[in-house]
Amino acid sequence: MSLSARPDAFRPDIEGLRAIAILLVVACHCGVPRFAGGFVGVDIFFVLSGYLITEILSRELRETSRIDFTAFYARRARRLLPLSALVLLTTGLLSSAIYTPQELALTARAVRAASLYVSNIYFDRSASDYFAPSVEGNPLLHTWSLGVEEQFYLIWPALILLAGVRARRATRTLWILSAVAVVSLACCIAATWIAPTFAFYELPARAWEFAAGGILALLPGKASRTHSPVVAVGASIGLSLIFGSAILLRGGEDFPGWLALSPVLGTLLVLYAGAVAPGRGFSAALGSAPLQFIGARSYGWYLWHWPFLLGAEILMPGIGLPGKVGTALASLAVSAVTFRLIEQPARDGSYLRTRPALSLCAAAAVTILIVTSSWALSVLSRHEAGVDQAYERLTAASIDFGDLPRECWSYGNAFDVRICEFGSSDASRAVALFGDSHAMQWFNAVRAVATEEGWRLVTFLRPACAARDINPPGASVGVEHCRQWRSQAIEKIIGAHPSLIVMASFSAPTMDGQRIPTSDVGPATRSTLERLSRAAAPTVILRDSPLPPFDVPICLGRHYPDSKGCDFDAAAALNPEVFAAERAAAEGMANVRFVDMDDIICPGAVCPAILRGLIIYRDQDHMTGVFARSLAPELRIRLISILAEQQPIVSGPGAAQR
Repeated sequence: MSLSARPDAFRPDIEGLRAIAILLVVACHCGVPRFAGGFVGVDIFFVLSGYLITEILSRELRETSRIDFTAFYARRARRLLPLSALVLLTTGLLSSAIYTPQELALTARAVRAASLYVSNIYFDRSASDYFAPSVEGNPLLHTWSLGVEEQFYLIWPALILLAGVRARRATRTLWILSAVAVVSLACCIAATWIAPTFAFYELPARAWEFAAGGILALLPGKASRTHSPVVAVGASIGLSLIFGSAILLRGGEDFPGWLALSPVLGTLLVLYAGAVAPGRGFSAALGSAPLQFIGARSYGWYLWHWPFLLGAEILMPGIGLPGKVGTALASLAVSAVTFRLIEQPARDGSYLRTRPALSLCAAAAVTILIVTSSWALSVLSRHEAGVDQAYERLTAASIDFGDLPRECWSYGNAFDVRICEFGSSDASRAVALFGDSHAMQWFNAVRAVATEEGWRLVTFLRPACAARDINPPGASVGVEHCRQWRSQAIEKIIGAHPSLIVMASFSAPTMDGQRIPTSDVGPATRSTLERLSRAAAPTVILRDSPLPPFDVPICLGRHYPDSKGCDFDAAAALNPEVFAAERAAAEGMANVRFVDMDDIICPGAVCPAILRGLIIYRDQDHMTGVFARSLAPELRIRLISILAEQQPIVSGPGAAQR
């Protein structure tokens, strides 16, 4: 017999593992200290799905020599669709009441993608686009994992059937599943390096986790009446791997990759212990009443908790950890109600259970209803944006990336140095603009200065790759990729023989609160400056712009017409330690100058969201192109004085004090 029980044999340990998985996910999303890696709960779910579905399909194939695809997909539809449909419709409806038109449009797209179980593909494309709105604020972001599971369900039955028909012995099926696991794991590790969002969101890089569960389900074995010490140790190691991953992983950097082996292997060890020593040791602990209660409602809690948390943060800004935990518990209460009223009747009701074709027809009808509703949300968002010029202005600000053509920077998986030139080729002076998106945000201003002075502007830009030889922790791209791009860019800058080099880098804390170690900023800045010194041209470091604690256009939409509600504290936004470290790194380097424009962007103790009638930011950290262009006159004065060798080391009123 296999290591899995019959599909009608209840496994309390599996229910307990579901509970652990959802508890880890919720703890991570609530920001519970020491559980930043709780997202590995999703990996546990993937292994459990592969384990259970493989056993169900392989057993059916052994007993009937066929797989009833209609019945299989009807069971999946009754199990998953009723509640997910309710959550999607409810989330869309409530979003129309609390979200701005920009957010509502993005939610509508997510509703549509989730209803078709392709939200993982939608969020992959959104997350890989550096200038797309952040996916973190989408109330349906968590549905990406459901998309991966449904795509697995679509492919796996055919694979099991093919393997079973072609293989006379179960060992051959194991070899086929092992091959799938090896290829997928290799894809996962490679993609984590070259295409991290693909590795995280897409089935080809995640299929090995399902396959690992399937392989365990097919391994020969039998339950033992004795609780072997080896089994106990294995279960202990498994739980340690699971909780160790949740505690030690931070921000998802380099995940999944080989790091995902830890929660996957941990889950396999605990499953094995539950199969060979049921009801004893850790398996007995997993069968405790609280874990059984939570595990049975884990699907509903997973669906409800994320929209609840985001909604609470909007309605109660600064809610804090206790408020988030309370909100999560409220979503658990709702999931308990929907489990009783929606999930159980849909799954166990005899009428649909005995009519699989009707179940599938009903599923199709519900899907059409959701897709139609999502289009209605899209129309509503456009209508709201159209009737109020203020919202049109906010929408325009949120997509104002400046006038730099898209072909002038590499993005996504590309790390080639793309060079663009603006102005006359025979200009007497050339200015190089070098850095990441926080250098790109200055393009409109620097180009305006170059045009006014008759200079030639040459750009060397790549989002997410800082000019200094260090990237923020948790950056979306690999450090080594950025290092290669940076080295090539510096060589090309030297070859361009500019009269002036203007460089800028993201310096503030990342969106998840991680800060660049100040002790690393100096050496990293010095490294870049020393290499640039070969260009024999003055190098200007533009101080990074203040970092708002929120997405500014969205905040303005929620507080309209009171823009003052979106002003923010300068002390928290300016990050003076990094600027001081940059200045210290340049000591003794005669050709390095600093320009601090923050005295204009944030002229007092409070940084405004709107200045001189212009929206300053297009998101949570980048200036709008229109506002950047308005800074050109003052930037021109400061750059010209540097070229005239009349500029002090740090430019800008009060820069030394800030």
